[in-house]
Amino acid sequence: MTLYEELKRKLISLELRPGDKLSENSIATEKNMNRPQVRNILTGLADEGYLETLPQRGSVVTKINKDMIREATHAHLVLDQAIIAELVNKRKNGFELEMVNSYLDLIKVNKMPKDEYEMVMLEWGFYQTLAKECGKEQVYSFLDKMDCDMYRLSSLKYLTYNYNAHNSALNAWEATMLELRLMTEQLNSCKIDLLTVLCSNRYNGFLANAGVLSGIYSEYFE
Repeated sequence: MTLYEELKRKLISLELRPGDKLSENSIATEKNMNRPQVRNILTGLADEGYLETLPQRGSVVTKINKDMIREATHAHLVLDQAIIAELVNKRKNGFELEMVNSYLDLIKVNKMPKDEYEMVMLEWGFYQTLAKECGKEQVYSFLDKMDCDMYRLSSLKYLTYNYNAHNSALNAWEATMLELRLMTEQLNSCKIDLLTVLCSNRYNGFLANAGVLSGIYSEYFE
């Protein structure tokens, strides 16, 4: 795992929390790397929205921005609904959703990911696979900066709700699995109306979680 991958994993999983400071010198010494290499990596993570440079403090982990989450949910909703409409049209013309079906099979095999980071990556990977299936995988790269807050909000969701209440309600990961199964089934059945509802519910859920979780973890939000 590269230093970039290690730091990004820690940032998304909130092992590195909003407000934490990252020392270029300390990282360079610990990883036996030169400072320009470390600086370039920290700059890249800052460009993605995870870090900011403050006077006298260096690189500091950013707080989760609810305004950015609102913007990202709108952008993703518009994008995902367009992708879904294109996939339904292709399916009606006999196109097999091989990548989407294979991705769901992969998740079914991996019934319980080992940590919240893997849950976040598997969840978002499904929607990236939808984009790949219709040749629009590059489109998600435009949302990188906004998605840093979406990823971290997803981690908080799993950290907070990934348990079974009274052995009856679905936990957060089980709810995600249900969502992805339903999305795949409805895509294969070309049920555009149901897919639109599922997509809207997904992103409304992000807005609801941002409101609730910012009250629980107020120190993580700006």
